[in-house]
Amino acid sequence: MSGDRPHLDSPTRIGWTRRRVMRDGVSVACLGLLAASGCVPAVLKIPIVGFVSPAPADREPFLHALRGVGRVEGQSMTFDWRTADEAAPQLTPVVEELVRRPADVIATAGTITTQVAKGATRTIPIVFFGVGDPVTSGLVASLARPESNVTGVTNIAPQAIAKGLEFLLQLVPGTARVAFVGNLAGNPGSLLQLAAAQSVATTIGVQITDFGVRDAGDIDRVFGSFSAAGVKAVMIGSDAITINNQPRLVELAAQYRLPAIYSRREFALAGGLIALGPNYPALWVRLAVLVDKIIRGRAPGDLPVEQPTETALVVNAKTAQALGITIPRAILVQAEVLQ
Repeated sequence: MSGDRPHLDSPTRIGWTRRRVMRDGVSVACLGLLAASGCVPAVLKIPIVGFVSPAPADREPFLHALRGVGRVEGQSMTFDWRTADEAAPQLTPVVEELVRRPADVIATAGTITTQVAKGATRTIPIVFFGVGDPVTSGLVASLARPESNVTGVTNIAPQAIAKGLEFLLQLVPGTARVAFVGNLAGNPGSLLQLAAAQSVATTIGVQITDFGVRDAGDIDRVFGSFSAAGVKAVMIGSDAITINNQPRLVELAAQYRLPAIYSRREFALAGGLIALGPNYPALWVRLAVLVDKIIRGRAPGDLPVEQPTETALVVNAKTAQALGITIPRAILVQAEVLQ
């Protein structure tokens, strides 16, 4: 009779039930003894977030951003960080190690790193940071609909580069020739930055002379050649070589008494004259949000590529004074001024 059948919720009966447990977008079936208070969840796999960057300084801001979205290393994720020189032959083996592991998501910094990662896997989600033009680079079909296993955050804002050149010329009026320093042979993003600077330079009567650097040893060489080239001010591009050699670049600019503009606030903090570029802390947060969404089940091809929406202008007043430069009010009212 139906009245003699044991009730599944009865504490006096031992029964089994199947319950679904949701965590990080993964549905896990678990079995539990009702007499022991319900379901005992199965051990869930902690997602592995791989990160490859040619700039070691990128590790901490990314980890900080991940913590901000609830991804704590050793608790809600395993973080596997790798670095190598900004060249495909050096990056390929470290990316392939993450593919073999396999990582659940691979985050990459820079165009070359992302191209290497896309060539290594068509299935593991890839989320990039600091790619100038992901469409032209062949990484995504479009910014709105990547339509692949790749999405991410761009860092090139041509309008910010153009505005930066204008600010530099306000600090040193009458300058006719400005040097652009970057990894022009090895980083497509550096070429985009140079093109943006040259575009505005032609409209204001300034000549941009490009100086390519392939490694740290080239930096001293190009600074030593500025005088003969008639260079009176410098724009420092944003790539792994310049980021990894921040102290030396700032030191050489001071040594040669050359006003220089950089794309990251950290350069101004280290003594650089002026920095104007994307709000990098905000971009790291957007990268972390994309990684978190993918871990929770979203497909990278459905997540639009995000672009910079904020810029940060920083001026080092002590450096300006050392160079005999008066900071115009038009810059002071917009900038964070470091004393």
